[in-house]
Amino acid sequence: MPPEWSGFPVVRSLRALSWVRWTSLAILLASSVLSQSALAFSWSLALQQGRIGLALPDIQSGDWQVTGIRADLVNAVEADNRNITVHFKTGSVLQAESLVHNANGEPTQLAQVQVELSAVTLVINLGGTGSLADRSTVTGNVIIDVGEVRHPYLKPQSWRFEGKVAGAFTDLTIEGRAQSASGLAADVVIHNVLGNFLAARVATEVIGGAGGKALASTLADWPELLELTAGRVKAEASLRIEPDEPLVLDASFNADGVDGLMDRTALTGLNGRLLVNLEDDTLTAHFRDLAVAQINSGIGIGPIRFLADYRAPRGNVFGGILSVQQANADFLDGRLRVAPGAIDLGAEPWTLPVDVYEVSLERLLQVYPAEGFSGTGELTGLVPIQVSSAGIEVHQGTISAIAPGGLLRLPAERLQAMLGSSEAMAQVVDALQNFHYSVLDSTIDYDDKGRLILGLRLEGQNPEVRGGRPVVLNINLEEDIPALLTSLQLSGRVNEAVTERVQERLKQSGQEAEP
Repeated sequence: MPPEWSGFPVVRSLRALSWVRWTSLAILLASSVLSQSALAFSWSLALQQGRIGLALPDIQSGDWQVTGIRADLVNAVEADNRNITVHFKTGSVLQAESLVHNANGEPTQLAQVQVELSAVTLVINLGGTGSLADRSTVTGNVIIDVGEVRHPYLKPQSWRFEGKVAGAFTDLTIEGRAQSASGLAADVVIHNVLGNFLAARVATEVIGGAGGKALASTLADWPELLELTAGRVKAEASLRIEPDEPLVLDASFNADGVDGLMDRTALTGLNGRLLVNLEDDTLTAHFRDLAVAQINSGIGIGPIRFLADYRAPRGNVFGGILSVQQANADFLDGRLRVAPGAIDLGAEPWTLPVDVYEVSLERLLQVYPAEGFSGTGELTGLVPIQVSSAGIEVHQGTISAIAPGGLLRLPAERLQAMLGSSEAMAQVVDALQNFHYSVLDSTIDYDDKGRLILGLRLEGQNPEVRGGRPVVLNINLEEDIPALLTSLQLSGRVNEAVTERVQERLKQSGQEAEP
């Protein structure tokens, strides 16, 4: 007898002799089941405990490849002329150095896979029809540890799965809970019918800031400056993979009271549902009951209500058609609205036409970071926002005051800084100290560098200037919107987290973080 067998040293003892007898009986049993004559008479066999270690050959089957397979098994065997039953006991482990699944150009790689089989039972039906895999069923609880999972949608890290397995090798179901090293947990059900399909259901729930951090540390494409700080998100997805067929996916996302940050924008009170379907060559998405209490980059917008459908080709999921049924928001005591219609996101630039209704000039001047500006009146108009890969632009937007007009009071020092100190501008400055306007019209242009140009036309009078005679003013004003928003963010009008992000960015760029 050689000094080692299947990787285990042989110890010259009574226990070793028992192991030799167990092995001999197992070999005899395996030989007998290959003979149909074994089924012709009644027989039974029970082996209370055995141990075996095997190094198995690599497996290549379809899109799957498994290498470095090793089995260390502790088991008890019961057999008769109908079934062989193997009970795996504590210490039973199946290992693989690498498992790779490559389908549709998106490889999944698992390194250092270990499957604990301590509570699993294997039954082989000797009298059934079909292949050995069809007649072999496995049931019980399993623990799967993966040293590292690599997938285009995931950040590389270890995962752990605890659950149960049931079914024939050719029709197997695995159900349980998977958790990443970052802390993201998901309930998983996988049903694999060998050669026909693989179907899976995944459900996860992200709660509060800790859940948001776990999600951000798990998903590869999670935006670096997107942070969830409060609330709850439930996500469920069902997918199906068939040979030579594209992936089929159904998913739903439900948000409940979600707060977060998007770069330097604070979002509060997000609620609603997103339903996604990917089938054949088309992605569809449905936004339902979507509402946001407020989005704030320096000037708050909200509540926001949104209802829309989206349809795009599989090969260009961000270049589809957005069909808007409802999109409106409260803004400075007025309203913003996008009229129902279809927007082609694949045609650059695409346009988002925003209608402005009854916005308070008084509230607008209150949020503008300049002391002494005040006024009354309501504004309405249309702002066509153009979006492209270069950024956001506005061309020939229009804003007008609603009759009968209102009042403007703009301090002289600020106006002189904006308009200059020429003689002509001095008359404008004097008039705007207490200007009763009947007409306020403005054109709006905004370029991709963040420069806003207002072409302002005012008609009215100042009772204290030129005897209150009518005055017509045409003024062009420029504003650096990114700088304006930075000033508002530093003033604490968004929240503390946004202020800290802005201060850190200014510090890195060598600028002073002064509001």
